[in-house]
Amino acid sequence: MTRFNLLKSSTALAVLLTLGLSAPAARAQDNDNRRVNCLSNPDDPACVERRKQRPNGERGERRRDEQGRENGERRRKPDEGAAEPAPQEQPAPQPEAQQEPQPEPQPEPQPKPEPAPQAEQAPPQPAQTEETQQQPAPQAEEGRPRKQEGDRPRRKRDQNEDGGQASAPPPAPEPTVIPDDASQAEREQARQAERDRREEARRNRAETIGAAAVGAIIGAIVPELGGRVIEDEGDRIIVERDGEYYVRKDESSLLRDRDSEVTVKRLRGGRTLETITRRNGVRIETIRDEGGYVLKRTRIQPNGREIVLIDNLNMDDKRRVDYDRRLPPVRVDIPRDRYIVPARRASRQEIYDTIAAQPVEQVEEVYTLREVRESERLRAKVRRVDLDTITFESGSAIVRESQVPLLEDMARAVLALIDQDPSTVILVEGHTDAVGSDIYNLALSDRRAETVARIFIDYYGVPAENLIVQGYGEQFLKVNTEAAEPANRRATIRNITSLLASNQ
Repeated sequence: MTRFNLLKSSTALAVLLTLGLSAPAARAQDNDNRRVNCLSNPDDPACVERRKQRPNGERGERRRDEQGRENGERRRKPDEGAAEPAPQEQPAPQPEAQQEPQPEPQPEPQPKPEPAPQAEQAPPQPAQTEETQQQPAPQAEEGRPRKQEGDRPRRKRDQNEDGGQASAPPPAPEPTVIPDDASQAEREQARQAERDRREEARRNRAETIGAAAVGAIIGAIVPELGGRVIEDEGDRIIVERDGEYYVRKDESSLLRDRDSEVTVKRLRGGRTLETITRRNGVRIETIRDEGGYVLKRTRIQPNGREIVLIDNLNMDDKRRVDYDRRLPPVRVDIPRDRYIVPARRASRQEIYDTIAAQPVEQVEEVYTLREVRESERLRAKVRRVDLDTITFESGSAIVRESQVPLLEDMARAVLALIDQDPSTVILVEGHTDAVGSDIYNLALSDRRAETVARIFIDYYGVPAENLIVQGYGEQFLKVNTEAAEPANRRATIRNITSLLASNQ
């Protein structure tokens, strides 16, 4: 009996000690020395004063309350300070005096939950950094001189924005410019965007290239496309004819942006009429044959005025003339540095004078756009500007952002010429060095020409309908070497207006 009474007394003493030691965590004392239960009366002034004296108490309690709400239960505030000791608090009165000191360290575990929410908040911070790294490109674009500030953002809108008004949603343009300090992830993102665009173009070939391109397989002879298909890259098809390679592509890709309404109407004979209506009311009408070759392009102003840029409708588009053999070598009676002008050493006025000059020899007849594109002898009738101000990395059609201002003089000269003659047609040629296969370099050079044209359009406001792009691969090396040569990875500008039938 005596042992039972002693055990009972020690148990009671343990309970009293536990309650006494735990009281500071759950109770406060007011000015009248009245104990206040802070669990039942958290807004009591004594409880509020007590929380102020505990560092980070309120912040810890708010965080713990949020955790308790997420778990669907309301926990006792003294237990919320430490997630692990909470289940041990319920059997506290039952154990012997070994657990009595546990309530004392409770103020110490309270800061422990604070790092936990911080750790949960930490992962979004890298994500914000990645988003910030992806934003400098458009911010830099806004800082560049360009005539139409809204072009790039409009292109970023969803394709569904056309709302069914377009028969063929325009493929997203591939990235042409990246920041100089672009990360490897950003470069890979640009490459992936290009791959996606190519596949999208493949799905819309009937409208973007022509009916003859639908179902074209490698090895097939497709006269409408210009020869035997030897390579298919989605957005471009390489054909071979008489030992020469030619690249076929969507001839209207430069004209489309996300605010344009695009409609395609099928005409007789496999021809198509594509109408692009811009937000400002300007319409661009392009008629192409079944192989995608441009037969006519017209700009129609909101007031109804028509400006014919290309018109080969009344010409025999099936005729094939080897002008390189038919015509004698071109005779140039002006200094060579005025016939081929390096943009790096020329002023803006000199560049303008070059592209505005008359042909160096008489134009004995009118030519189609296809003939001008495919004959170097015809193109040699007009002067050219070599854009040696920018160079491309090996195997790439993307330029660094710091190179964009180097094209300003050329773009401003083109704009001035178009202002003077709205029917001006500028040919942007792309070239590569001799590293790589002929077929690969042909497609790559065509994309480089498109890159330069897009910079003219997006950064300087050059009307897209006045530009024609064409790649020539490694056919015309500036530096005669088979090695990698940056000077051969370039673009060239010619004014071919005087050679086209629409201007005669």
